[in-house]
Amino acid sequence: MSTPAESLEARFEALRRPVGFVLAPAAAFAVWLAPLPGLDTPAHKMAALMTLAVVLWVSEAIPMAATSLLVPALCIVFGVGPAGAVLAPFASSITFLFIGTFMLGLGMQKHGLDRRIALHLLCLPGVARSPVTIFMALGALTAGLSMWMSNSGTTAVMLPIALGVLRSCPELGENLRLRENLVLLVAFAASMGGLATPVGTPPNLIALAALREHAGIELSFVQWMQLALPLTIALVLFLFWLLRPGDGARLVDPAALRAEFGRQLAALGPRTRGETYIAVALGTAIFLWVWPGLMELAGRGQGWGAGWIRAHFPEDIIGLLIGLVLLVLPTDFRKWEMTLEWHEAVKIDWGTVLLFAGGLSLGGQLFQTGLARELGGAVGAALGTPSLWTLVAVAIGLSIALSEAASNTASANIMVPMMIAVALAQGLNPIPVALATTLACSFGFLLPVSTGPNAQAYATKHVRILTMMRKGIWLDVLGAVTVWLIVRFLAPLYGWT
Repeated sequence: MSTPAESLEARFEALRRPVGFVLAPAAAFAVWLAPLPGLDTPAHKMAALMTLAVVLWVSEAIPMAATSLLVPALCIVFGVGPAGAVLAPFASSITFLFIGTFMLGLGMQKHGLDRRIALHLLCLPGVARSPVTIFMALGALTAGLSMWMSNSGTTAVMLPIALGVLRSCPELGENLRLRENLVLLVAFAASMGGLATPVGTPPNLIALAALREHAGIELSFVQWMQLALPLTIALVLFLFWLLRPGDGARLVDPAALRAEFGRQLAALGPRTRGETYIAVALGTAIFLWVWPGLMELAGRGQGWGAGWIRAHFPEDIIGLLIGLVLLVLPTDFRKWEMTLEWHEAVKIDWGTVLLFAGGLSLGGQLFQTGLARELGGAVGAALGTPSLWTLVAVAIGLSIALSEAASNTASANIMVPMMIAVALAQGLNPIPVALATTLACSFGFLLPVSTGPNAQAYATKHVRILTMMRKGIWLDVLGAVTVWLIVRFLAPLYGWT
């Protein structure tokens, strides 16, 4: 029998799409007809079309990727901007970085490298000693993998391992609280790990692209990690505390659990050529992304090859090149099989790619029509000339609230350009505002619909929705405070004020 919370969510899901299907054009038409002083015709039209996009994205009345194609097409039809300018972001270099990293993640999953890494670490001495060490290992593994893979992909790899632990340890699996906490730990850690690197989750790349396109600011891979990695570590540590097993939890037979991990690892067989190629490709990508920034931090500037890497391997193209290399590394010469076949590569999440590119397109039109400037001025006036840190706090709160109802990518497409516009209109540095907005868009731990990992955790039927809501609200609130504190105290150290 469903709980009141589950019934409420079911009613919300049943109504969200049909209501959005009707509300989206109605709201857009209302904005189109409304007198909006200060806006010229293209900006006024853009306001109506952006309203259409926001309602469709939040309600998912039609597929979000379809919205990301439809609304830019309407921008051309209604004369908001020329076709070349409106569609240019679909060929943005960051869009191709997206495609390449998706191919790399697909290769890891195809050859099982992600699962082998996880089982190798779980077999390390001391990991299977107690529920606490198992929880910490699974949480840290999930967050670490999610730095380089999609959040949903990481959860798909780690949840079966976590459920295997529950099956192998009746003392854990039969305890409802421990069972729920372990499943939620994997889901929440996947979302947190994605914050740490620019390629960890789509909103991060949206922020980098928006800062580049709308504010003329380039942030490097390492600059992002300087702020986001400490945040991820702080959040994962809080997550361990929130979902800790408790002092009374004990393993009856740790040796049997270690043997089970060893059996699963042995079942994978010897390392394949494909796994080796994927590991080398991932290591090469990480090196090329990180090395120039590390040399800059070390005071070496362009030395030790950093300048050559910057000149020949821009960060956006590295992911694409590494992904393409997988298509030409043969794992079986006789059968002419490659590490990643094209029919497999085309299975990447094109919907997210289009959602990302469509968001860039609409963000560009917000600025080119002048609507972003007007929105920034209006929000600033409503807040009464806010300070930088007040604006950061407002951006975090609005982004987390929106991310509970919409996907993190859709939330970032809506919030990041708007908050950059507000910061620029108020003469404030847009970097802290954009980063805080983006990081907050990856929150939304309250409901199964909030994130892909949440939905996967709930689908296991090992987590009650009230438990997810109770734990999720703690993460949302404490996460908002943590994001604000990290940005408030680290951004000035990097000159982002």
